[in-house]
Amino acid sequence: MLIPDLPGCGETAAGEAPYTVAAHAEFLHAFTDRIGLGEHDVGGICLGATVALEYASRLKDRIARLVLHTPIYSPKTLRTAFKLQVAAFTAGPVFWCVDRLRRNRTVSDLYKRFLVEGPGVDPYDAQVNFDNQQRADGRAARQWLRDGIRRDYRDFLSHWRKPALVVVAADDRTVDVDAIRNLKELMPQAEIRVIASAGHGWTPALIAAQVEAIASFLSPHEGN
Repeated sequence: MLIPDLPGCGETAAGEAPYTVAAHAEFLHAFTDRIGLGEHDVGGICLGATVALEYASRLKDRIARLVLHTPIYSPKTLRTAFKLQVAAFTAGPVFWCVDRLRRNRTVSDLYKRFLVEGPGVDPYDAQVNFDNQQRADGRAARQWLRDGIRRDYRDFLSHWRKPALVVVAADDRTVDVDAIRNLKELMPQAEIRVIASAGHGWTPALIAAQVEAIASFLSPHEGN
């Protein structure tokens, strides 16, 4: 399994703008070409799933399976409350205040607990998430988020007939879970796994359930 850091995330420098979904997909394309990757699977979580969809839409013949975790596949996927948060927190000078505050663990934890993730998040995953948040480039994150929530891949998904797994938590606060369930109408062959008693935050129960779902989906074809 290969998990590259996208520009502005982890150990990959942001480089030059733009930091759009399309630019990230081009980065992945260059990466897979550089290492000579043939047919392969692609997946992503949340905005990473949006990048995976853009990438797959460009390289349909090379993609064997899709794994989409809490995918933002259309503007209609997002809950209204989360859209309002994004609009407020990424607007003009407000964003640069938010960018500074995201480096404060107490402020970050309170925001996630009450507005995004909910209680009971696994401590190790919470620390990893915060460490990655610290390393993220603010400019890249802002543009990626603003662009990502406007992308619409319903037409692409309606023509996708290869295997696909979609995973979402039943109580996720960012996406409309019914919209995720309705992906079955666009992709009749897709496996939709809605994990009960779980939200956007990675609780131990969610971690176990999503690992089981993904491992079960991929296990017959581990060679990809």
